[in-house]
Amino acid sequence: MNKTLIGKNNTLFLGNDSSSELNIHCNNLNLVKDENLLKYSFDNCFIFVYPDKSFIYKHLLPSNYESKFRPSLEIYKKKFGDKLFDLYELLKNEEDVYYKTDSHINLKGNYIVYKFFIDVINSRLNLNIPHKNLILDVKNCELNSLLCGIGDLTWPTNLGDQKLEDANDNFYFNDEITWFYCFYLIKNDSEIRFLDYNLSDKTENLIGQTVFWSIVSEHILYKKNTDKIPLKIIFFYDSFLLASLPLYFDLFNECYFIKNIYSNDIINLIKPDFVFEFRIERFLH
Repeated sequence: MNKTLIGKNNTLFLGNDSSSELNIHCNNLNLVKDENLLKYSFDNCFIFVYPDKSFIYKHLLPSNYESKFRPSLEIYKKKFGDKLFDLYELLKNEEDVYYKTDSHINLKGNYIVYKFFIDVINSRLNLNIPHKNLILDVKNCELNSLLCGIGDLTWPTNLGDQKLEDANDNFYFNDEITWFYCFYLIKNDSEIRFLDYNLSDKTENLIGQTVFWSIVSEHILYKKNTDKIPLKIIFFYDSFLLASLPLYFDLFNECYFIKNIYSNDIINLIKPDFVFEFRIERFLH
């Protein structure tokens, strides 16, 4: 069955995904498990939730879909209180912040999120980290042609035999942000180190390889910045943050980036000062 749902103005959505995105927002499906909430025991933990594309772009869904419920988010809000930040409120009045032909947020949207994140941690942690001030360029093209791992809703495995009137999309970029995913070549002297889940450095085993999905999924990315604020930070993230990771690499003295959900085991091993989790709303289970 096709996973891509064709909406208005050539906007594509996840229509039949394992996380039941449309069912959550249209039918009020609650998939949150108590045991997942109870594991959050680290006090200095903040969670930033990206809205699902089918909610922030609900006006572009086919007319027989009404996206209006957010049961998982409401439950997580009760758990986290003012330590949860609903990025829908930040992005809802912005234009063109998610791709039309991909299920993810674009760099324009993620740059807005990045600046908001800096403002939040400066305020909450009494820091004074400056923003990277960037002017984004944009080009209109088929995302698949960029070989960046984006354009997923046009892939034959998702689109099936459906035909698109226009597969072009806006791609935002800035030459100061080196595209990390699908392009970063691992070297022995790489500033970014690739650790296993016991914190052993496995970079040497990966020399000559490019950072693709299996590498970020199976390794912890570690960046040491001797000239930055002396804090040890864990970032739990998923694919929405992946393209903008270079904006976060240099923020603190020690940064651990883990493409996974919150884990007390890894927190107890690293012993961070703070934990920041970035989650897509449909994965709040």
